[in-house]
Amino acid sequence: MTTNLLGADEALETSLLLPGPREQSFQNKTTPRRSKWILLFVCLIIVTLDFGVYLAVAPQLQIYENIICQRMHPELFASAFGGLTATTQPLCKSTDVQGKLALLVGWQDTFTQLPGMILAIPFGLMADQVGRKPVIIISLAGFLMQECAIRFICWNHTSIPLEAVWFAPLFQVFGGGSQIASSVAWTVIADVFPVDQRANAYLLMAAAMLLSQILAAPLSAWLMSKDVWMPSLLGLAIEVCGIIPIFALPETGPKASIGSNEDIESEAQGQASEHPTVRWTAIVHLVRSQLIEVVGFVWGNANTLAIFFAFLTSSIGSQALQFVLQYASKRFMWSVAEATFLISLKGVVNLVAFIIILPLISRILGGYLSPIRRDLRITHGSICVLMAGFGIMSVAAHPALFGIGLSFSALGWGFYTTLRSVGSALVAETHVGLFNTTIALAEAVGSMIAGPLLAALLKAGMAWEGAWMGLPWMVATGLYLLAGLAVSCIRTSAH
Repeated sequence: MTTNLLGADEALETSLLLPGPREQSFQNKTTPRRSKWILLFVCLIIVTLDFGVYLAVAPQLQIYENIICQRMHPELFASAFGGLTATTQPLCKSTDVQGKLALLVGWQDTFTQLPGMILAIPFGLMADQVGRKPVIIISLAGFLMQECAIRFICWNHTSIPLEAVWFAPLFQVFGGGSQIASSVAWTVIADVFPVDQRANAYLLMAAAMLLSQILAAPLSAWLMSKDVWMPSLLGLAIEVCGIIPIFALPETGPKASIGSNEDIESEAQGQASEHPTVRWTAIVHLVRSQLIEVVGFVWGNANTLAIFFAFLTSSIGSQALQFVLQYASKRFMWSVAEATFLISLKGVVNLVAFIIILPLISRILGGYLSPIRRDLRITHGSICVLMAGFGIMSVAAHPALFGIGLSFSALGWGFYTTLRSVGSALVAETHVGLFNTTIALAEAVGSMIAGPLLAALLKAGMAWEGAWMGLPWMVATGLYLLAGLAVSCIRTSAH
């Protein structure tokens, strides 16, 4: 969900969020028909929520650009109500305006990651004790409050500094925001599908997210031609509507796991009745022990360390796509609305890859390779395609060539789902949750680093001009190379 709900494509799971041995018994009780209906239901919710998110991506960037441009060149907006109509004024594409815009967006992405990263384990404990659905609802409520705050700040930009949007993620203390909600969505699928079917289920979920991109981008561009606020507010309304069906989502949390903790909870509650601080102390102890376990798990296993490093570096590289709209708008002197077709292009190619190309390759390789070796082979191929795509984007001086590079990068996006599948198969069933915690933390740290880093690279590239404008994509190519080297260190001899 997010852009990255994008994110795009990246969950903050905890060791109590994904299936352990007790959850396997729950999976055995879940019929294939019920599992498919739950998957369909989750995909419909994702399409609705992400449609609202992607509908607002381009107009939000345009609003930011206009506010910054109005500050620096107020004469351009003298006749515009609120100063927020879409504009293609050359001065608004100047290096000073675009540099400030890049830093604003980059740091906002970083601050958005913080609450989910800090609160991942506490809300993971809550998801296991209370259930998946309540955590999803609370998390999305916090996300919606953040979205409302951003629009309120932009609407009142004459009296509230635009940099106040950096503090909007504070609302994510209610549930951890979209990162936690996204992680629980992945977990719901893991609850009801066995290991050998999860990769395909994950691909379908990813395809649902891409469908939202494809449908929302052209509508957003059309609405922006009328009023830049129209798609922004409509997107918020659709996000609100997307939460409503979640109340009908069946609870997939393992009852056996929850029930097994009743004695422990009863004892803890008895102690807490005499000493109210006991329960909070126990929670803090659990969180600390979870973090220690994650660190030990990463450094104690070569495969896990390699996968952790691959997700860390590739998540930094993937964040470069967050700047596609701004980069294309500056490089090719397009309006932000015109640049939205790149979102649809990426979405279409991604969808074709997930629905047709990857399943076909998977079926062909499955004829003579084990599932884990098949997924690892696809992972190797995907990272090579990603490097080629970002390499082309880094040197593209023409829109057509840039679009080709973006299409190549979209074809390689299966890297993340297949690598996740490889890792889940390599670890013991009792460590699947812990493994996903490791992935989530790697992605969160990578995303936090990526925001200001890539923003600074984009600002520097625009200042240097010429071929250097592709500096973010050059660095992203190098990061994917490092991720590919890490993947090459994964060993599957025991499988």
